[in-house]
Amino acid sequence: MTPIKIGNKFLGERHPCIISLEPGATFTNIEEAKEMIRFSADAGADAIKFQTFLPGDADRIMGKKDIKIDFTTAEGKKEELVYDALKRRELTSDEWKELVLYSKSNDLLFITAPYFPETVDLLQEIQVDAIKVSKGDVNNVLLIEKIAKTNLPVIIDAREKFDDVMKDIQICENNQNNQIIIMHCPSGYPAKHSDVNLMALQGIKEHYDYPVGFADHSEGGTMNYAAIALGAKMIEKTITIDKSIQQVEHYMSLELNELKTFVTNVRAVEDALGTSNVLQTSRVNESARRSLVAKRNISKGEKISSELLDYRRPENMGISVSKGFEVLNKIALQDIPQGTPLKFEMLGDC
Repeated sequence: MTPIKIGNKFLGERHPCIISLEPGATFTNIEEAKEMIRFSADAGADAIKFQTFLPGDADRIMGKKDIKIDFTTAEGKKEELVYDALKRRELTSDEWKELVLYSKSNDLLFITAPYFPETVDLLQEIQVDAIKVSKGDVNNVLLIEKIAKTNLPVIIDAREKFDDVMKDIQICENNQNNQIIIMHCPSGYPAKHSDVNLMALQGIKEHYDYPVGFADHSEGGTMNYAAIALGAKMIEKTITIDKSIQQVEHYMSLELNELKTFVTNVRAVEDALGTSNVLQTSRVNESARRSLVAKRNISKGEKISSELLDYRRPENMGISVSKGFEVLNKIALQDIPQGTPLKFEMLGDC
């Protein structure tokens, strides 16, 4: 599998996981967005992820404005209009450009999801680092073709069936764009643990020859750590200034004071994965191994049996316990006092 290059970073085997933090649904103005960018950079994240809505896009997307979305808060189940959730994310073209520049000045990659072809043109112009295909647009073949032609890395939300995701991949490949990442994105606000289905990461890895990522919609950070152990090479986690805000996605997000710990934990798990090559060498300290010693006084001419042997550290005192079968049924060539480490010169054949 060839690594994917996003900005100045590589994503794939033998490369660190890309940690992408998302204020995409949890900011209401550019200053809040900048604050979350700054905290993400300070925490050591690699990327920031948004959904790019321009003025008027909420009206343009929502043919019916009475559609509601259910979500959970600390106070219980809530609902709000999807239109309202989208409307508060709208920024002008200049503001989106400002956010891209601000992110890059903080050494963060800028990833975002567009919803219209004109937005894709804008994202290419302001030099974002990667484009995500949102869950609702996995079957939007015309938009995906437009995205593929940018030749920017394409992140595909894999909540659709394999056939639909494969169609997206083929569109990208037909446009000579092989910079593809497949994201497992559990549904729900927040997702229940039983709905996270982490084993889908293995299924994606087996089905596609592209790196797999995990976009977390559960509470806390635990699911991300498990996802890394299952092979996720990109993590996307929602963040908020205040998770008690009574709007969609806040409750399941990490607050800004939690970001450093989250990033540290991701890197710790990643570091702990190591390699299976460790099984090819012994990791037992020599001082923990044992030698064969006389369990009682052994008389000259006596045949050595297991009942005459005891085991004592360290191994280099005498015959290693690993040679135990070679010692059995030997004859003592001399008297061997109790506790004496056995040596082969003390023993002979019958």
